[in-house]
Amino acid sequence: MRKNFIQIGLIILTLAVLAGASIFFFQKMQERSGSEATAPEQTAAAPASAEKQPAAEAAPSAPAPATPAAQAPQPAAETAAPAQVEPAAPAAEPAAPAAEPAASPAAEEELAGGYETLDAPQPTQNPDKIEVIEFFWYGCPHCYDFEPILESWVKKLPANVDFIRQPAAFSDLWAKHAKAFYVAQALGVLDKVHADFFDALQNKHQKLETEEQLAAFFTAHGVKEADFLEAYNSFLVDTKVRQAAVTPARYGVTGVPVLIVNGKYKVDGRSAGSHEKMIEVTNQLIKKEAAAKK
Repeated sequence: MRKNFIQIGLIILTLAVLAGASIFFFQKMQERSGSEATAPEQTAAAPASAEKQPAAEAAPSAPAPATPAAQAPQPAAETAAPAQVEPAAPAAEPAAPAAEPAASPAAEEELAGGYETLDAPQPTQNPDKIEVIEFFWYGCPHCYDFEPILESWVKKLPANVDFIRQPAAFSDLWAKHAKAFYVAQALGVLDKVHADFFDALQNKHQKLETEEQLAAFFTAHGVKEADFLEAYNSFLVDTKVRQAAVTPARYGVTGVPVLIVNGKYKVDGRSAGSHEKMIEVTNQLIKKEAAAKK
């Protein structure tokens, strides 16, 4: 009897163990099934985000709006060389005494913003004097406006100052007008025709470019046509015109009118501020150079 109870107990225990094991395995199967079902969702989500990324990269960025080119500032009273865009301004007409002492410290301070010192000083024609060169072009309206101020100033220059007019030949047209200047110089009529040539171009708007046009202008001013033709076709005039094309570069001149003082200093409208100030600054530089020669 007792033996039967023991056998029944073992059977019940075995069934309980089997039932517990079945429940355990059933739960594990459910967990495994659930984890396998969520993985595809996560995997699917990854491509979705991956697809959004290319879209962001592919979206072309809007091109930055182009910055409009700034308009080049027009320098005060100066006409630029055709190949460049650099004008300068004229001067005024203060007298420049030769024997006066060096400029005062206050005057030196004013000069600080009124001129440029050349990187490479140029030799002057007469080392005993102070040389002032004017670079100009007959077709330049700023040079035309500057001319009366300059002419009045030139008449008051002291004996220790040499004034030289230097036409600039930055283009074929400029060279034709430079040739007219050198023809007048060669014929000894420069003082007679200089102002009229300016006036003919600036006010009367005459074309003075060809040999025939220039011959008509000179003969109207009392020059014999034969004399004009001889000077116009001379080697001397031709050489000077060629020099007029390269001389401005030696002084760093890219526009007109410009004054060069003693081969060292450049004065124009931008540095000095006006035609009148150009003359004032030039006068002070003349004093400075005169004092240095003592």
